Amino acid sequence: MSDSAAAETKKKRSCARIFLKLIAVLFVIVVLAVTAAGFGAYLIYAHVTGKGAEGPPVRVEIPSGVTGTQAAKILEDAGLVEYKEFFRLAVRLDTVKKPIVQGLYDIPQGYSPTEILHMLQEGPNVSASGFRITVPEGLTIKQVVKELARQHPDATHFKDPEAFIRAASNPELIRELGIDAPTLEGFLMPDTYLFDDEPTPEEVVGRMVEHFKSEYEALVKEIPAAAQRDKLEVVTIASLVEEESKVNDERPTVAAVIANRVQKKMPLDFDSTLQFALDKYGQRLLDSDKQVDSPYNTYRNAGLPPGPISSPGVESLRAALQPAQVDYLFFVSNADGKTHTFSATLEEHNKAVAKYRREIAIQRKEQEAARAAEESGQ
Repeated sequence: MSDSAAAETKKKRSCARIFLKLIAVLFVIVVLAVTAAGFGAYLIYAHVTGKGAEGPPVRVEIPSGVTGTQAAKILEDAGLVEYKEFFRLAVRLDTVKKPIVQGLYDIPQGYSPTEILHMLQEGPNVSASGFRITVPEGLTIKQVVKELARQHPDATHFKDPEAFIRAASNPELIRELGIDAPTLEGFLMPDTYLFDDEPTPEEVVGRMVEHFKSEYEALVKEIPAAAQRDKLEVVTIASLVEEESKVNDERPTVAAVIANRVQKKMPLDFDSTLQFALDKYGQRLLDSDKQVDSPYNTYRNAGLPPGPISSPGVESLRAALQPAQVDYLFFVSNADGKTHTFSATLEEHNKAVAKYRREIAIQRKEQEAARAAEESGQ
């Protein structure tokens, strides 16, 4: 073998040894990385599912219909879990799969996410015999205070409706709550709320707005494009959807009609905005009412009203953030009083209106006949 050939062979063997060493080093790195990842995963698993140390309790309220993600945010805000993802992991790992129960809880600091989850599945450990208020969807601020006074006629703080209205219109309080709007109309989240004692109007308003913010944040995570939307505009649309629809399945379609008419610069022609402008609920609207000079009169003004006309629920907010992809411009109520017929053209809409009137006329005749038969039998 020549000297040059021997040198080449030696060079190849040296390269091979270096390559093998690199492979060995990479293997060790991979093993260490996998071991570290496995150990880290074990630590997280142990933290999430293990037994924690019981510390001083923190009181939290879990609203009705709360999801695991929403509960995780509530617990993180209360300082009961370091990261909301830990509680979400506990929900995914849970084999019981029981629902989280609404109510008030005193949860010890130091409990693991799984221990907290099991507490929430067992039900409230704080008596609900305190002060409970229930606010339905679709109420204005004025209607909310009337509803609270009806539920608690002896409550000191609800006897003066103006006190609640002032709280919901207080610029300083609105700013503290992080809402960019002239009033809290539309931002008082409908739900059932529990208090230890009779709350002040400011406490009620604060709790409802914080609940709204939590629900809205969850919707933005569900619908990422929603983060780019103007919140006041979304809540305004959602309030219209709330007032104009009674069936959840139809809410996205109603939201689409609103968006389509606004895009085409068509007046919305909604009675609900006129009722808000005139504070005229439970009464028949007249043609003369449609001439009222108000920015909330959507018969005279194209586009959206300047703000919400009631407090929408979660489904209406979701519809406003994610309207249906349809070209409808009109809708009219069906004779069942719940659903609607949607149309893309005025001709189709007029036919739907004529059909509705025929069916209503038949219903009225049947009702009159039933009343007459009942009276004749007496």
